[in-house]
Amino acid sequence: MVYIVYGDQYPIVDKRVKKMVKTLLDGESPDEFNYLRINAREVLAQDIAFEISLLPLGGKKVLRIDNPYFLTSVREKVAIDKDQDFTKLVDALNEDNEGVEVIFVVENKTLNQKSEVYKAVKANGKIIFEEGLTRENLEQTGLMYFQKKGATITQEAFRLLLERTGDNLSSFIQEADKLCLYGKDLDVDDVNVMVPVPLEQNAFNIAEALISSNIGQAIKIYRDLLVLKEDPVRLMNLLASQFRSYCEVAYLYQVEKYQQDDIATMLKMHPYRVKMMCRTLTKISYKQILNIIDRLYELDCSIKGMKVDAQTGFEMFLINFNEYKNGK
Repeated sequence: MVYIVYGDQYPIVDKRVKKMVKTLLDGESPDEFNYLRINAREVLAQDIAFEISLLPLGGKKVLRIDNPYFLTSVREKVAIDKDQDFTKLVDALNEDNEGVEVIFVVENKTLNQKSEVYKAVKANGKIIFEEGLTRENLEQTGLMYFQKKGATITQEAFRLLLERTGDNLSSFIQEADKLCLYGKDLDVDDVNVMVPVPLEQNAFNIAEALISSNIGQAIKIYRDLLVLKEDPVRLMNLLASQFRSYCEVAYLYQVEKYQQDDIATMLKMHPYRVKMMCRTLTKISYKQILNIIDRLYELDCSIKGMKVDAQTGFEMFLINFNEYKNGK
């Protein structure tokens, strides 16, 4: 039997696969005779096919194939790509390899349904999607994770941690483990020390500072990011994305007069984020946000046309923000 187990939150996918391995081996512990784990970014498809063709010495054999990039919807350059022979892998999957169980483990929410490997699995096996935790689920179970680690964390610190890790469960677990090693009674200061601010959050912080007319703070954040070798163009694109989100919320909140909970539902945003954005929108209008988006578009064109240096152009945008939002 052959399986694809996929989902965008690796810890949940991995947990499901480990349970499957145990079940497929009839409760036996995995060892070198009945279990083999292969990295598809490093092992050729024809070599995987050869392993599938080898019958188990006794009982069953499970092959776990990690990182099968050829099954994802994201194009990825891999060093061994030029030597791949997927025909042999497809042929192996189409054969009746009695006693051999194959599990492709995909960390992605969408699969490449045009892949011949995908078609072979669909025809001969099962495709299993593992639903990830939502932000709401993570809020409910995240505190329990700290309790199991013998640590406590304040609500404010926990909220800050979620802001910095977002909906990425792997990132949450990684940062939570670091915090638990750092201390057992955790607060906001501990999170600020141990958990880095993601670039998306920095873009949000710059947007907040600009809208609050705290231009100096926005420039400070930007210059700190330059020291860390962040790309000004990437940061500018993230800032533009932030203002597009503000634009959507502003239209519904200021123009259409929707309630915050309704906006959160319509835009599929966390209610707390919508609440914070609406609070910020008391300082800027929908029309002014449109002016900012237009100015960012013009700056992007100027940078791509090599009319202005990206680093200097972005800093000048920050300096002149108050003029730009008023259409000057």
